[in-house]
Amino acid sequence: MYYTHFDKILDTLFDDQIVWKNHSTTFVPSKFAVDVIDDRAHIALSVLGHNPENIDINCYEDRIEVKAKKSEEKLPFNQLVANIDERITLGKDLDGRNAKAEIKNGILTIVVERKEESKPKKINLKVS
Repeated sequence: MYYTHFDKILDTLFDDQIVWKNHSTTFVPSKFAVDVIDDRAHIALSVLGHNPENIDINCYEDRIEVKAKKSEEKLPFNQLVANIDERITLGKDLDGRNAKAEIKNGILTIVVERKEESKPKKINLKVS
């Protein structure tokens, strides 16, 4: 498919070399960010436009689920808010059951601790 007749002329001149071919690029931004610091994983997720009372967070050993529905109010801003249904799979070293969450400036931050058995242990050796 051609954008204009001019594009068709260019394609004819250059013997079907790629000049103005119709293509699209889709950019899907990351829905959440994860930052691992020491023995904690910090997970950040945008919940802008959602009331904190309407956000459900379920923490399991191997995953965290975040769900929120936008309000039914007919506000102009509400058209930009989408429902949230995220499932975040945790690594085998993290335990979601001890997660802590807070919302600040429309960003939900969930902090997950590393499992105690997966933390490195220091052993002091005695030389005889």
